[in-house]
Amino acid sequence: MLTEASIRRTLYHPEQLPDSAVVAALAATSEASPALLDTRQFPPLLLRLSEIAADQNDNVEMRFKVDDTSFNPLAGSMFNLLPNNFSLVAKKRIYYNLYNSSAFVINNFKTFFSLWVIKPTVAHKLRYGIALTPDEQKLNKDLGIADTVEKGLLPLPLSEQISREFQVIQEETHAFQIVVPTAGVVVETLHPAKDQFLVLTKMTADPGTAAADGIQIAVDRDFVSDYVVLPTWAFGQPYTVNAGAITVQEALSKEISCFIPALDELRIRLNATVARTINIRFTIWKCAMTNLFRARWGLASRDELPKDVWDKVMAGVL
Repeated sequence: MLTEASIRRTLYHPEQLPDSAVVAALAATSEASPALLDTRQFPPLLLRLSEIAADQNDNVEMRFKVDDTSFNPLAGSMFNLLPNNFSLVAKKRIYYNLYNSSAFVINNFKTFFSLWVIKPTVAHKLRYGIALTPDEQKLNKDLGIADTVEKGLLPLPLSEQISREFQVIQEETHAFQIVVPTAGVVVETLHPAKDQFLVLTKMTADPGTAAADGIQIAVDRDFVSDYVVLPTWAFGQPYTVNAGAITVQEALSKEISCFIPALDELRIRLNATVARTINIRFTIWKCAMTNLFRARWGLASRDELPKDVWDKVMAGVL
């Protein structure tokens, strides 16, 4: 489960953290307890909840609170366990939960989603009404950021920012079938080449034969173990066709987006409570390390970088 501690561990912004849940018993006329996502202690970061998927069910509301606003769309009108169109940006609070409006218990309700964690630039702060520090006020004045924000040119949309900044040298999808013991198993350990870094962008795996199998994808990033732990049962259940002659893993037709940069090491593991043979795939980018990232991620000081690079990165111009 994503928590405020998960958000505080992020380093290489923007990062997209994936999560999934199976509510074993969603009580009648009640919300799931504990809430799937409820975080408030994250300023000065910005959070963006996106790509939310859930079981189609007319008796379930998806309940959202974004800062001071709330809305409750019906899960029965959404795509069935496929990402729906959400981009919910919060600067104070983000909340997502499920509500059962019926008079009976709903068992094993599945959902998955992702949470972008963004370190705001001067341009972001001006757009979202966040107070500037004295140093940021100077950057705003020196670089004319407020005028550019008012013209609608800054801050860049996140997709455009990533497309412009991340120089993808190679994109690879890795796929394996592995016997997962109850002790867990390392699927693959990856290291970036010199002057490069890795980004994990998508992943999926078989759910096992029952939720109790406890199949999880675990991601270790730069020697931080269990940086992300993702249960796979929410991606979909296995089913059979042709009188059981062919077994199809529904989960493998779905995958969850993420955006997890790694500067030193990226390790993908599988966990299980019952030994199972599991198919898994994930996609990585191999990206060029540039001065933009050295500035943004605190890998170099202002004096170690070419003139104005640090200021323009902090301002949101670069």
